[in-house]
Amino acid sequence: MSKMNELAYDIEQLYIEGLSAKQIAIELDCPIEIVLGAIAEMGVEDTGPAVSEGDAVFANMVRELQAG
Repeated sequence: MSKMNELAYDIEQLYIEGLSAKQIAIELDCPIEIVLGAIAEMGVEDTGPAVSEGDAVFANMVRELQAG
């Protein structure tokens, strides 16, 4: 299975478990846009807490710091 297929599967499973897109992005350490795209492809809509622009900026900053 390719990395993207594995990620999509993981996103789907976490969504089924009840995590929001924001929680999934944090759990899998991936951009929120990828999570939202995967959820949209499932034909459902994220009903969890809204992701603010500030949250997205913060998540990007954390990823950049972790990358070195």
